Amino acid sequence: MKRKVSIYKSFAVIFVSGFFFYSGEISQLFSKKSDYFGKIVREIKFNGNKNTSDSDINGLLELRTGKLLTKAAIDRDLKALFASGFFYFIDIKAEEMEGGVRVIFELRERPRVKDLEFIGADEVFPADLRDKMPLKDNEVITPQKVTKSRDIILQKYKDEGFFLAYVKVELGKPDPKTNLVKVRFIIDEGEEIPVAKINIYGNETIETSEIIGLMELKEEGLFEGGNFKESSFEKDKEVIQAYLRSKGYLDSELIREGTNWEIHWENAEKKNRRVIIVNIKLYEGQVYYFNGYTVAHDMTTDGEGRPIFLNKENNPPETPKDKLKPLFTISEIEKSLDYSSKDAGEVFDETVFSRDRATVNELYGSKGHIFAQVIPRRKIVSLDSESLEYYENCASRRTELEKKACEEEYKQLNIRKLRELYRDNPELRGRKFVHVDFTIRENNLAQIENVIIKGNKKTQDKVIRRELLFKPGDLFDSSMVNRSRERIFNLGYFKEVNFNMRPGSDDTKMNLVIEVLEQPTGTVSMGGGYGTITGFTIFTEIGENNLNGTGQKVSGRLEFGPYRRSFQISWTEPWMYDTPWSLSLSMFYFSRSIFLGSTSTISISDSTTAPTVENATYDNNGLGVTMGVAHRLGTNWTHFHRYTPAFYSYSNPTALVSDAVLANVRRGWQFRSQVTNGIAYDIRDNVFAPTRGYDLLFQVDNVGQYLGGTSHFDQYRVLAEYYHTWFDFTFGGLIRNNALRRWRVVQEFRTSDTFIFQRSPAGGSHNQDPVQDPYIRPQDLLIIGGYESLRGWYYNDQKYPVEWRDGAQHRLLFDTEIRIPIEPSLLWLVVFLDGGALYEQTNRAVGTKKDYFESYDKNKADQIAANPLGWYIQNNFNLQNGRKADVTYDELNNPGRLILSADNVAMDRMRYSWGVGLRVQIPVLPLRIYFAQKLKPTGNFWAPFERYESDNAFQFVFGIGDYRF
Repeated sequence: MKRKVSIYKSFAVIFVSGFFFYSGEISQLFSKKSDYFGKIVREIKFNGNKNTSDSDINGLLELRTGKLLTKAAIDRDLKALFASGFFYFIDIKAEEMEGGVRVIFELRERPRVKDLEFIGADEVFPADLRDKMPLKDNEVITPQKVTKSRDIILQKYKDEGFFLAYVKVELGKPDPKTNLVKVRFIIDEGEEIPVAKINIYGNETIETSEIIGLMELKEEGLFEGGNFKESSFEKDKEVIQAYLRSKGYLDSELIREGTNWEIHWENAEKKNRRVIIVNIKLYEGQVYYFNGYTVAHDMTTDGEGRPIFLNKENNPPETPKDKLKPLFTISEIEKSLDYSSKDAGEVFDETVFSRDRATVNELYGSKGHIFAQVIPRRKIVSLDSESLEYYENCASRRTELEKKACEEEYKQLNIRKLRELYRDNPELRGRKFVHVDFTIRENNLAQIENVIIKGNKKTQDKVIRRELLFKPGDLFDSSMVNRSRERIFNLGYFKEVNFNMRPGSDDTKMNLVIEVLEQPTGTVSMGGGYGTITGFTIFTEIGENNLNGTGQKVSGRLEFGPYRRSFQISWTEPWMYDTPWSLSLSMFYFSRSIFLGSTSTISISDSTTAPTVENATYDNNGLGVTMGVAHRLGTNWTHFHRYTPAFYSYSNPTALVSDAVLANVRRGWQFRSQVTNGIAYDIRDNVFAPTRGYDLLFQVDNVGQYLGGTSHFDQYRVLAEYYHTWFDFTFGGLIRNNALRRWRVVQEFRTSDTFIFQRSPAGGSHNQDPVQDPYIRPQDLLIIGGYESLRGWYYNDQKYPVEWRDGAQHRLLFDTEIRIPIEPSLLWLVVFLDGGALYEQTNRAVGTKKDYFESYDKNKADQIAANPLGWYIQNNFNLQNGRKADVTYDELNNPGRLILSADNVAMDRMRYSWGVGLRVQIPVLPLRIYFAQKLKPTGNFWAPFERYESDNAFQFVFGIGDYRF
């Protein structure tokens, strides 16, 4: 008969205000211990655990089946279970069983968080609170965690200036099945407290207004809210200290006793509202001046003559001392520094000095020497006669060793230059000059031991790890680390991506911690779009760019407008089977109205009715699918391949369309087969808002030919973009505000060149007549003008050659745009210059176009001979308004000037525009608003452009959606 005895009868744990009382000795509660201690544990059971698995509990225990049951083991396990924080009551029982005993743990779990709710949080985003709180979804609730979470919320509000905020915590009833509890934080934010006055004390040289201008805190005024934030106060102290030292005040400091903030009543009698007085008390000290750098490697050797601090790769143990080789030479290091010997006599800027020191560290980090040390030692020389003479009279030293040391210091400390300053600049006499000796210890190569990822709740670790250009075990390379950070950010899943380094298991290893802050990746949007060709459209779109945290993308879009109707659904797997191959599938349908250059004005006899203008238009319809793969090569290269089988048709032609369009309408749906191959190179820092770097694209489309169908041509496309940051709003460090580094003035340079070459069907046996049924369809020809390509021009502009208005086979585009941030994440002011041209290929011209090209000169001569005056008027005047034409008709339409040739790819053959505008980067609805003016080339290098006399007004150009710019 089995006996069951409680080892701890009603073991009591008292829970009062978040503290647990553990009674201590097991021996006081254990009964009949002689019956169980010393016996073999055959089974361990757990009762009452709902959210903590048996395996997790087992991991906390020392007790194991097959071991002897001992008092010490029970004592340690009990303490370990309580220390875990998962349980508030534990009763350990035992019962006899065959061959030993069964130990039973009766447990009562602490409740866990079902959901966190923030009520009244209007001025602070709940997401910002969740990330910092110890209470998380499905985490164990303890009084300590509740209290700490409440304190974190209050501190966040305090940092934001809400000193009167109050937070109350409510815990719901535990769910009896899951033991989960809803936690509610009820927040009374109170009011922000404004800054009534900022007092600056102790400054003798630096103007008070200059210091206040640096501060993030502002006094309350007509144009300033002036609300106080403690985080801003702490940041301002650092900014002021850094600014003083950048001005040469190396001894400056903020005096603790006088630097503070105080809460007062704005009116002590009325006590109507509270305000804050900010006090900054500083000590300037004297200005120090720069006196040069000396850079040297630490060549110290051990007892056996081996270098201690020099790199081991270039210096094996048998290397003689005179053959030791540092990783970088002194001259290579000095070239990378901002300060040089030429700057001796300038005010010593602590910021430049710190940047130079960091530059050397970065230089070694790029070679894997992340543990390299750059040790500065400052020498102060006073610019007075006594100090200079001390170094100038080396001959008076007693020993040769002292003489040599003096002569070296004479050179290092630039005494000759200091003597010149003493003679020529009396105002500098008595000032202190700083010389810095940099000693470099190259130390060991650093190996990445572990890569730790934090902050990703939705995104799987592998999605982040596969963007890394290194792996555990690799040598640290700062350039690869920085590029990896950019690649992770360019995924678009994270608001912030930060890399931090932590010490590893020994002095040759380090751990890399990647901290990310996720942002929403799903979109459900409705809006409108506008393009010069497409007109206005409305659309609805549903998408998810990080499906289930796997990085997969799925989207669907429905668009409708008077000139364009379309539907598209697509899916992309960016890493098939965890390899750098991507797979994309999509299906599409569209129907768009095509406007040709021809128009006709129809007059009706009724004088009250305005003339009707009829356009040459037809509808182009398409239905197909696209299947594509892409492969990432190395760090920045990608090659891609797509196949698109589709059916196209023409419909709804007007009376003015050409016979070729009508023939296509009669043919109905026609098959088209296209293969696309391309390669791209991209090193932009941010694909969403680039500020530096460039990308290149080369793409070839093979249409028809061996693939079948009725369209037969090859299309080649080259795209190149380059982004350069000229400066940020710190103006090279003149303004000491790190936040302003985001305000970067960026210039974009872009060219896009597309070339179409007609081909023949494969085998030569195809019965398609290229004159009646062209191999290149009208919709495949290239156009120019409008928001999508050349701002300020329309696609069938009167200043275009007639041949351009129906499209051409070749197109060259370029633009440059300076973007000045007003708010970097939302709004930029832009100034742009666009250029572009279309070109024909006369040896591919067929039908009427061939006749036009070949007989142009003869027809021109015949017209001049028949009617010289009429030809002169037509050639030199605009017949619509009677004004003299800016460009003659012959110059505009001569086929010899329209073909693709080396002579015609020139500035004077292109069309240009310039203008100003705004880029509004609303994620769902990016807006582009421009005012553009047409330009014509002059051929003058110093004044290359001028306005058209007859068409010099600025055109309003509006776009919704990022078609090109």
